[in-house]
Amino acid sequence: MTKNFDNVKKIFQLRTYFPKGIMARMLILVILPIVLSQILTGYMFYRRHWKSISNQSAITFVGNVLTIIDLKKQDKTEDEFLETQQMAKKNFMMDVEWLPGEKMKPEKNSSRVNKLSLRYVYGFLNQNLKKPYSLYADEEKNILEMQIQYPNGVLFISSSLKSVFSKTIYIFFSWVLGSTLIFILIAVPFAKKQVESIKNLTRAISLVGKGEELNDFTPSGSIQVKRAGATFLKTYKRMQRYMKSRTDMLSGISHDLKTPLTRMKLELEFCDDKNLQFALLSDIEDMEKMINSYLSFAKGMDPEKSEKTNITKTIQNLIRKLNKGNYDITFLPKKDYFAVVRLSAFERAVSNVIVNAIRYGKKKIIVDIVKKSESLEISIEDNGPGIPENQREEMFKPFTRLDDSRNTETGGMGLGLSIVQEVIHQHGGEVSLLTSEKLGGLKVKIELPLK
Repeated sequence: MTKNFDNVKKIFQLRTYFPKGIMARMLILVILPIVLSQILTGYMFYRRHWKSISNQSAITFVGNVLTIIDLKKQDKTEDEFLETQQMAKKNFMMDVEWLPGEKMKPEKNSSRVNKLSLRYVYGFLNQNLKKPYSLYADEEKNILEMQIQYPNGVLFISSSLKSVFSKTIYIFFSWVLGSTLIFILIAVPFAKKQVESIKNLTRAISLVGKGEELNDFTPSGSIQVKRAGATFLKTYKRMQRYMKSRTDMLSGISHDLKTPLTRMKLELEFCDDKNLQFALLSDIEDMEKMINSYLSFAKGMDPEKSEKTNITKTIQNLIRKLNKGNYDITFLPKKDYFAVVRLSAFERAVSNVIVNAIRYGKKKIIVDIVKKSESLEISIEDNGPGIPENQREEMFKPFTRLDDSRNTETGGMGLGLSIVQEVIHQHGGEVSLLTSEKLGGLKVKIELPLK
């Protein structure tokens, strides 16, 4: 019920329809006020200025027409009509012609002309002129022609279209649209430049998260983004120094420990108590395994260049190397799938999982690759005893081993899954331990990002 209410609530929230990308949001913040301002300005101009001018022009035009009609009533001779023509030409700038015995030929105007140019003229003529008439406007020739039907002929009046229609509205709206377009053309590259600096910082953070080197990152953009980039760069270099010093120190200690262990083994060769000798040698061998495992673990964390790799072929080759013919390993993918990985580290991680499946499974393994929208999902399943659900998180900790079930490790020291998780995390992916639905044992699922 609560989920349905949340879905309905989202429909009425503005953020549901608001763009998620920073570029789109920046453009809206810049362009929307400009567009709304221009629309409001245009509307106010139309309502307050152009409409009143058009209305006044229509009143003047209709008044002049009615004056000519009144004068026509008083004309008795051709000379008197000639005076009316001259007066209309001089005072109203209208050409008047009497066509005796003619019938009016209605002209059809376009809807655009009627709506913009003649709307108010038609309104006043319909109120004041009781005779049949027709109007024709030619915007290309700037002519407004009017015919008035009399019982014995047609009164033809020709005038400039400017007398009833001002082209200022075209100029004004051209300026409104043109200036808006200019502002947008200026805003888009500016916004793109700002967003690009944020994208560069995001890419740099992503690379560091995957354990790769930062070679060509330079903070750019606005002062706030530059500061964030510079702070990130300082933190990255500080972390590099810290990790290197820690790894070097622990590797050095591990190497140094080998010498006394070797010396202890030699001294035990002269021990007369065989039981004591056996017990101590077993402890020393365990310590050597732990040291070798750690050195191997540290070696796997060395930086390596990422490259686009055929994941399908890589895993196929690993299976051929690891399977000695005694195991039933089913490889399901029929297509080639690609991802950007550090090949040696990736091979080592997948190899650890397959080796454990071979070691602790019951000779039945299924390997599959599925492409998701933003990731590759690699699954390795076996029919072994599996790992209890309440202990799966613990298995990712270094030197963790199960006592009674199965042990996922490299060299028996419990570093196998730690290495797998570390490598996959450096690639920006995830590793999870599940129960295999197909075989009933353990299912190791590796998710690799495609971007």
